[in-house]
Amino acid sequence: MVMVMWSTKKLSGREEKQDGYDRREWRIRLKKSSHEQVIAWCSVPLRTYPDPDESGGNSTWPWDGLPGLPWTGGNKTGDNNSLATLLPSGDNRTYTNTNITDTSTLLLSQGPVHDPQLINFWFFLWFYYGIYNAIALLLITKIFNIYSLNWWPKALGGLTSFFIFWLTTQLMGILVYYFTGLGAYSLTWVFLTFCTMTIPLFVAFLVIRSENRNVYRHSLTVAQKTFLTYSIESRIPASYIRFLWFCVALAIALSTIVTGKVYADQYIKSTRDEGPHKTIEGLVYVYSWVATIYILDTLTDYIVETRVRSYPLSSIFKLYYFMIYFIFYRNLFVRLRSYEQFVVIQLASSFWVCIFHPICMSHYVYRALVYLFGITRTYDEYKRQVGRGLFLRNLAENATMLAFLLWVNILYFGPNSKIYTYFQFKDMNHAMDHDKTVYASLGIWASELISNFINRSICKRFLGHHVTKEALKDFKEYPELIVVFVLVMIHILQDMLLALLDLKFA
Repeated sequence: MVMVMWSTKKLSGREEKQDGYDRREWRIRLKKSSHEQVIAWCSVPLRTYPDPDESGGNSTWPWDGLPGLPWTGGNKTGDNNSLATLLPSGDNRTYTNTNITDTSTLLLSQGPVHDPQLINFWFFLWFYYGIYNAIALLLITKIFNIYSLNWWPKALGGLTSFFIFWLTTQLMGILVYYFTGLGAYSLTWVFLTFCTMTIPLFVAFLVIRSENRNVYRHSLTVAQKTFLTYSIESRIPASYIRFLWFCVALAIALSTIVTGKVYADQYIKSTRDEGPHKTIEGLVYVYSWVATIYILDTLTDYIVETRVRSYPLSSIFKLYYFMIYFIFYRNLFVRLRSYEQFVVIQLASSFWVCIFHPICMSHYVYRALVYLFGITRTYDEYKRQVGRGLFLRNLAENATMLAFLLWVNILYFGPNSKIYTYFQFKDMNHAMDHDKTVYASLGIWASELISNFINRSICKRFLGHHVTKEALKDFKEYPELIVVFVLVMIHILQDMLLALLDLKFA
């Protein structure tokens, strides 16, 4: 948290030069600040069992192990049968005690059965999930700041409210783990964080109503009291309606995380049960998800542009959706079974990028939209909107690809490799492996950079719009956007890593 706050504070400073702004330095800072946090987070070894360096045992309660250190393992020996009953017949290996009580926990494995690595629940809860949960709540707080509204009660203050709601979700995680048997599902933890991020909406709603900011409070003249009492009293302030639309847009965006997790689980499950997908199946997976993201993005963008009327919020939500789309797309690479699938999927994407934005930015499309839908923006404003979409798409492409290339190596060679079996390539009966996947991914990234260069060149030469310069103008006008962009990238990247973690607790 300290690293995140320091990085975002550094990025949001207003020391940039108005004329000689270093675009390259800005891009490096924006990407590094998000990737440093995420890669450091997933690189820290999670406490797992059995651990060959220890004498055995596990920790199921905070007072097990060394005093005051609930994440360290003790020498407690228990019944080995609870885990043994979950193993395939003929497996006579012996494991340490575990409170896994449901066969569904081992079914979560995304590959064949190996020596089970059981994660220490307390280390996971307070370090791994705790940081992820705090980043999510910080993101929502910053989005409310962009909206110019504090979601917390004045009596508590921001820092106290932040800690209370973060701690509440952490305690809910303990209850889920010990009393429901759902702790072994990563979807459970994603949903808990979804609750963490939506609770501020309800709190802000209650605060506004408690302050009577949802009713018309202007005093009435004698004539109004006589003739217009009913109509005046029934009026709802425009600011309150705007707030309700803001809540709708935010709820739609947050629900996408849970929907995407379910979608990814289904794809991984079908891969595990039926083997690697064919090329057409990969295309259906990618572009059905693309269609879903574009529909939700269009709906949210319409609400924010026409009802909330906030340009910074519109940019935040657009980056949010692009990040969700691309991070799922990147991790699909691990399950592609040939170079042909890489080429087919990427050719469709690159071709789409090269023609879509220049066509959308053309004056012909603009006039058609004015005629059909009556848009009121000027042509320059319209080009700025389309160019912003291209810039945010490129930002999400590069951020997710760099993150994928970093963690596909760290989680393949690093200490957490045994609890990220998705990246081990051991359940793939085809020619693709770690090295070939990395090379193919680098090839895809190169093709994306080339197609984006062509795209921006067309916009600059033939349509008179410089995508990067316009984006820098936005950051100079709304410097707080950089902070929120960093938090959006960190949150989405962490969300994907949490979704792919093999949750089998000790």
